[in-house]
Amino acid sequence: MSAVQPEHDRRIEPDDVNTTRRVIATVLLPWMTAKFLFKPRVGPLRKDRVLDRIAFWRSMVGLGVILVATSRYQDVWPNIIRKAMETGRLAFVLLPLPILAMFVVTRSGHRTRLLPGVLLLLGRAVLALAFFYLPIVLILAAAGELSLDTLANGDVSFESDVGVNASGAAAFWLLAAIALGIILVPWFWCFWYCTIYWAARTGFWMGEVHPLLAPIGATGVMLLISGQEIIANDTNGVPDWLWLTLNLCGTATALVLAVFEYRHLRSIGYRFRGGPEPTDTNSGSRTAGV
Repeated sequence: MSAVQPEHDRRIEPDDVNTTRRVIATVLLPWMTAKFLFKPRVGPLRKDRVLDRIAFWRSMVGLGVILVATSRYQDVWPNIIRKAMETGRLAFVLLPLPILAMFVVTRSGHRTRLLPGVLLLLGRAVLALAFFYLPIVLILAAAGELSLDTLANGDVSFESDVGVNASGAAAFWLLAAIALGIILVPWFWCFWYCTIYWAARTGFWMGEVHPLLAPIGATGVMLLISGQEIIANDTNGVPDWLWLTLNLCGTATALVLAVFEYRHLRSIGYRFRGGPEPTDTNSGSRTAGV
């Protein structure tokens, strides 16, 4: 008499397949990798996700408008990357000020709660700086022009050609390295640009220390950059009326979005003196239930 043996094979669930696909996409697609490493966490409420999508599409639409409107007058991509790098650099230089201000403003019993956010900010900042300077260091080292001055100023110039001599077994590894470079270089450059985007958009991840710093810090840095450009009248060949319109519209939309983000965070209980966690849990629960 034979008994039917139960099947112990685990059935593959759709969630497992989706998770596998997301992991593969995160590794293969550079913008997904940058998003995984550098995008700040989004709150659990529906309004958090809506504001995050609005911020993303504001950046994309603004980028498209700038490309279409100014491509006749200038090389758009170098100027966009330069402005993003200036934004990230200024946010990095000013970073100690909001952190110190938060430790001073926060009540003594809540200051220890700021430390995990500070560590997360420092981790992302170090990782972003490492990825940002990696290609510059490799190129300058290969050209024999590597120095602290070139890294600090961001000025890259070559006074000598890079020569490569290979023979025998070394030629095989040279060809393998070239083939690998053909595959990895486009991926890395896209990832490099995405890293600059996240550093500029988040104000060097100030919101990790306290959620209220996200709209205030990033918008403050943007206002400093825009004010500096308006004072210097740095149009880069773009007509004055068009350049001023684009700057003012970009500033206005950023301010409106920052006000909505700030008001939303306040409505769910975030306060500067109460630390990085909501203090009014009843308000947060009512908002979550809407």
